[in-house]
Amino acid sequence: MSTTQPSGRPTSEQRHDELLQHIGGMLLDAAPDGFRRIDLLVRMTVAVQDATLKVYLPDGTTPEVMPPDGLNAAFGEMRQVLFQPGRGTWFSARCVVNAPVQIDITYNFDHDPRFDPPVPAADFARDLQAFPRDEAFIPDWLRAKLVEASETTEEQNA
Repeated sequence: MSTTQPSGRPTSEQRHDELLQHIGGMLLDAAPDGFRRIDLLVRMTVAVQDATLKVYLPDGTTPEVMPPDGLNAAFGEMRQVLFQPGRGTWFSARCVVNAPVQIDITYNFDHDPRFDPPVPAADFARDLQAFPRDEAFIPDWLRAKLVEASETTEEQNA
């Protein structure tokens, strides 16, 4: 006996898989033929999106390849899909595509994404409003950013 999902909205797991396939397709389309590996690092808050894309060819060279249009939107939705009430969502993700089409993705929910250049602490405060976390899931680095954001707001209001 087989079971099927009811029609309608896909589950978050199904939507994650769909987005991952979409992202993988965009990366494959952007990479030159014969690539060896695609390495994408995405850092995000609700206010800032940063994507660094590096493509490796078999001879070890890394031609300049721009992140494809639509990539940030897909990862923005991925943050929403992976949001866990009380736990929050991820701050950075690494997506690696090894030729021909093996895709691996990892998500960083807890560590400072280390934007370069750094983003204002207020961006992390806004992100926490959009993707709330229970106290137990606010890492020390994020707690420090929230203090900095509140001090900056107080100074601006003084």
